[in-house]
Order: sequence, then structure tokens, then C-alpha cells
Amino acid sequence: MTEKTSKGNFIVRIWRSVVEFVLEVKAEMMKVAWPSRQEIVASTWVVIFAVAIVSAWIFVADRASSVLMTVLRSILG
Repeated sequence: MTEKTSKGNFIVRIWRSVVEFVLEVKAEMMKVAWPSRQEIVASTWVVIFAVAIVSAWIFVADRASSVLMTVLRSILG
């Protein structure tokens, strides 16, 4: 018997690969140290605050460049 037929046909090999993958994923998920609800809420507020700061900075930079372009257009013609 050849090596290919001893391990099963294509469908069987694919099925075994899928099952092995799912079992490995389950084992890895058991190793994960999940954060507490309090840590998730605190991290979420940090992200919201950071996004607000960056958004404000981009807004100010956009307005400043818009005013600068308007002034340059009025000066240059």
C-alpha cells in the first residue's frame, strides 16, 4: 500500500486536518488569560479617550490648513 492510501483519501485527510485544528484551537483557548470585566471597561475608556484626542488634533490641523489655504488663495489671486 502506498503512503497516500494508508492515510486515507482526500476527504478523510481534510477531515482529520480540520479536527486536529479545532482540537489545537480549543487547547490554546484554554491557555489564554482572559481579562476581567473591570480591565476591559478601563481599557475601553482609554481607547475612547485616545480616539477623542487624536480626532480633536486632526480637526484642528484640518481647520488650520483650511484657513491657511484660504489666506494663500486671497493673497495670490
